Amino acid sequence: MASRSGGGPVTDALNHLEAEGILRDLAAVFSRGNRTDRDNPTSHTSTALLDPPLPNLEAKYRTLVEQVPAVVFMAYLDRGIGEAYVSPRIEEAMGFSQAEWLEDPIRWYDHIHPDDQLRWSVEAAEMFLTGRPLRSAYRVLARDGRVRWFQCEVKMVRRDGGQPWFLHGVGFDITELKQTEAALERERDLLGGARYRGRARRGAQSVGQRHPLQPHV
Repeated sequence: MASRSGGGPVTDALNHLEAEGILRDLAAVFSRGNRTDRDNPTSHTSTALLDPPLPNLEAKYRTLVEQVPAVVFMAYLDRGIGEAYVSPRIEEAMGFSQAEWLEDPIRWYDHIHPDDQLRWSVEAAEMFLTGRPLRSAYRVLARDGRVRWFQCEVKMVRRDGGQPWFLHGVGFDITELKQTEAALERERDLLGGARYRGRARRGAQSVGQRHPLQPHV
């Protein structure tokens, strides 16, 4: 289990049912907004006239974002899935194209390692409730079944009136780091065992020298 950074009374009080409820509501917003955009092509235009200008990360920073050695993502909380963005690194890391990843708003959750899903639900729900950034490491299952480790940094941005507006964040693939840590831990265990066995042998030899066996007469 990965260790999380941060924490607080909200996390302690938030149970997994409340967390999953918040995340289901979020997924429903994406699905509902996506249907609205398809069914009423003018809805996005009319809404855009009323809303302040939206930060279009994909258009303005595409070149920069796609050079970052990490998965960068952005998603509006009051619009459909068509307003979400994920960088092409998602295919290299997880085996899914950008289009495949974005067509399902809960694909990320479905691919979190089962042992980390509850922790992710609680930490993500805490971010939505408190506005505090989410910073934590999770195991995820790639398309081919491999386990990958990601260090996630996610922030929620609110409108001037306080309503949640959009999420943006980055996921760093730290799989090699975790594998190196595990290898070092195994090596320490082996060295520790060898040192213990060495001390035990030396102790036995010392006892034998102090109390040599007497020949039986």
